Amino acid sequence: MTATGSTEVSPHENPPPPPWVMIPWPGAAVALVAVAIMIVASVVAWPEMAVEIVTREADGRHGESVAHRAVTAAAAPSALLGLTVLFSVVLRADHELLKRTPVGLDRSPERARRVLSWTLMGLSVVLVVLHLGLLSLHTGDAYPLENAVAAAGGLLLACLGVAAPLFAPGGSYTGGLERFRAAQGRLYRGAGIALVLAGIATAVAAAFDPWVAMGIAVVSVGAVFVVVGLVAAIRAARKPSE
Repeated sequence: MTATGSTEVSPHENPPPPPWVMIPWPGAAVALVAVAIMIVASVVAWPEMAVEIVTREADGRHGESVAHRAVTAAAAPSALLGLTVLFSVVLRADHELLKRTPVGLDRSPERARRVLSWTLMGLSVVLVVLHLGLLSLHTGDAYPLENAVAAAGGLLLACLGVAAPLFAPGGSYTGGLERFRAAQGRLYRGAGIALVLAGIATAVAAAFDPWVAMGIAVVSVGAVFVVVGLVAAIRAARKPSE
């Protein structure tokens, strides 16, 4: 909105573009450490790894699916490096795509960078846990893959909860849509607390039943965002037009 309170979109409200590379520190640092851990684990496990493992038995509808140890060793570290690079350039790409639309006005790249940083932290843990589990399939070592991934998913959810106060959407609209956007701001503080608690509950439940744990995570995320949307809509409807 303009300084006078008008809801008209002004081209002067468009913020300066972010840098072409905006690395989401400290999440990127955590990701690099995670990549190093995965590489070391792959090197250590390599001599004991079966060259190929069957991931899906053949039946009448499809053939046998196998995974080569080189693919298993490289997949998760490569994916995490790719995500780190993507998160470092996506903010400028987002700005270039949306700068001439109401969605692109009055937004903070720094807020978005911090959200990506927390997201990258959580994803780093998930991918390390998954990578170790996949290596164990090749080495034959006992590893509670489903429980560990579910617990890591709980940590990812908690990281998103910490970042949730930054989720409030930017942009500059008119009328009811602007009131709906503005009404969401403070709601994400409570949403963040709910997501952190849901992440903790997910991690605890993962020790007993990973499927129950993932169910808690999915239902919690859905419920939080539905509640935020409904409450914001009610508040926007009650607030008179400016």
